[in-house]
Amino acid sequence: MRIPLLFLMLVFFTHSGTLIAQNGGTLAGQVTDAETNEPLPGANVTINGTVLGAATDGKGQFLITNIPPANYSLTISMIGYQRLIQENVLVQADKTTTIQVKLQWTVLETPELVVTANKRRQSIQDTPTSVGVLTRKNFEARNEVFLDKLLQYAAGVNFVGSQVNIRGSSGFNYGAGSRVLMLVDGVPVMPGDSGDIKWDMIPSTQVERVEVIKGAGSALYGSSALGGVINIITKQAANRPVTNLRLSGGLYDRPLYSEWDWSNNLRMFNDVDVDHTQKIGDRGEILLAAGRHESMGYIQNTAYLRHNGNVKWNFRPNGAHNLTLTLNYEGGKRESSLMWKSQREALEVNPEAVGDYVDSEKYGANLFHQWVMRQNLSIKTRLSYFYNYWKNWYHDNITASTAQKPGYEVQGEWQISPKNSMIFGSEGSWDHVLSGLVGTHDQYTLAAYIQNERKLGANAALTLGLRYDHQTLDHTFQEGKWSPKIGFVWHIQSNIHLRASSGRGFRVASLSERFPNGIYSGLTIVPNPDLKSETAWSHEIGLNLQPSNLFYFDMAGFWSDYWDMIEPRPNENQVIRFINVTRARIAGVETNMTVVPIKNLSFTFGYTIMDPHDVDKNTILSYRARHLWVASATFTAHPFEIGADGRYVSRFERVEVYPNDDRVDQRVLDLRASYSWKNIRLSLNANNILNYNYTRWNEHSCRYDTM
Repeated sequence: MRIPLLFLMLVFFTHSGTLIAQNGGTLAGQVTDAETNEPLPGANVTINGTVLGAATDGKGQFLITNIPPANYSLTISMIGYQRLIQENVLVQADKTTTIQVKLQWTVLETPELVVTANKRRQSIQDTPTSVGVLTRKNFEARNEVFLDKLLQYAAGVNFVGSQVNIRGSSGFNYGAGSRVLMLVDGVPVMPGDSGDIKWDMIPSTQVERVEVIKGAGSALYGSSALGGVINIITKQAANRPVTNLRLSGGLYDRPLYSEWDWSNNLRMFNDVDVDHTQKIGDRGEILLAAGRHESMGYIQNTAYLRHNGNVKWNFRPNGAHNLTLTLNYEGGKRESSLMWKSQREALEVNPEAVGDYVDSEKYGANLFHQWVMRQNLSIKTRLSYFYNYWKNWYHDNITASTAQKPGYEVQGEWQISPKNSMIFGSEGSWDHVLSGLVGTHDQYTLAAYIQNERKLGANAALTLGLRYDHQTLDHTFQEGKWSPKIGFVWHIQSNIHLRASSGRGFRVASLSERFPNGIYSGLTIVPNPDLKSETAWSHEIGLNLQPSNLFYFDMAGFWSDYWDMIEPRPNENQVIRFINVTRARIAGVETNMTVVPIKNLSFTFGYTIMDPHDVDKNTILSYRARHLWVASATFTAHPFEIGADGRYVSRFERVEVYPNDDRVDQRVLDLRASYSWKNIRLSLNANNILNYNYTRWNEHSCRYDTM
């Protein structure tokens, strides 16, 4: 296989250039709340026009070393606070410049930095694509353990079972493949056998924020980013001893209809999560975390017992280098309830399926190294390994699978000039699969990418990007894909921002789509080794308004054309085979709004309307909704907080399996309340308070939580 030209460029930049001047200066300081004077950990400090920056520690302090002497401007930002630009900060050789920064609190939590959209730190108003962000505060307020439950309240996002759907891109693939790529700290964690998302890999207690990129992202991320990217940024290790303990417990209500009340026992669940972080030596920090999650299940045969463990170690040998090691584990047993007994007995499974369960284990190991070679050039290197094992103990099938994915990425960030920045890199992975479902296969991927952002005057910027991916399957089948991208941002005024983007995406068929062969809970799935890769062009134009700290509005129109879209199609005997749909198109409009009528009260709204069209059959695409609506209200009177969250998903007009069964809209209302006292937080959540039944995965529960 030929080495891509862009990779040669990367090697050249890695081994050339002058190191940061040894007689550079140091910038130190502290970031605090302007009203309370309390330190702000996790604030981002960036030296504009360079690749240099730092995040504040637990005491709100930061330190940036080896800075070439000059006069700089700084950008200081943090979620929940107004961004501050501090001019005329003088750095002198062999001296330390100390500053004090005070940030003003804002009721509008519009995140200032987005890491994933362009693979570098960047203001959300400078990204040419729509990006949604969920913060740690969202997790704490809604008291969810697993990410998929929280993401249901992100605009333009909905779920069919455990399968995420961004702007109608995914539909339902029976857990085989995903058009949304999931990353943890920028690392893909989707196994090579199924190619789906493992939502239980990282518990919410270890999440700092989640960034949702909407639209084709293959120009930077390659396959599976056809419909979007979800990047989970985990908590950072701190340099002071901190221990967090979270205890949660709850129960499921009785079904609304007596015919569905299948269990005489009260169904309950409980969760325990603990983490500890502290300083290691003079230059390092470590974070240790563990959790136990158990549920009796709302539906028959959906009980589970899961365990997880996480380690994050950070080490800084000097100001030019930073090393981070992360280790993740998740495993346990969960029962399986794929098909219902009947619509009248919707929460039960067929008698022969009672006792079906799955054993699974997942491991992740990542080593990150950042090297600031010069003030305008940094190199990030990542080595990763992901292991996924599962075994189905079904009444009609006992099947096991093991998938291993070692990988690497080398990325350069080059600030060519104050108005011109570039990122470039190379990425590769190897999927080695031993599976009773799909057989034994090896799949290799090698890619290179480059993206340049050029400012056009003082208020506009143009982004051009290109990526090339080369896949090899079992040393025989080979395929190459080019993914171009163009983006434009125009700051019409300080509070009005226009964005537009267009990009090509693709997704290689997963092994579970190409080679499945078996019977699972009565469903027969057969292989189709001739599946082609999916491709798409996604276009978007959006407008962002924030006239004050009391009002925020964002609107985006989007259009995606798909070729060779992969969909499961059953025949008259309900035998399922994945095929390429010749042509599909999804177009729509998405709006987001936040209103703060008074300081302690806020409302958020999100509405998406879509037309997911199967051009080949001149009908709507299966398992897609035309209307998505989310809303929330929060009132804070410290130490109390109360809130409500609602979501609406319109009825699926078309499904593939059991199309004659009744289908209804999703209308869900959740209530929440919390009390905070010093380092203790007590929460009470009631989910689906109206006990509305909308799909077989419906749950109605109350959760009690202590942190």
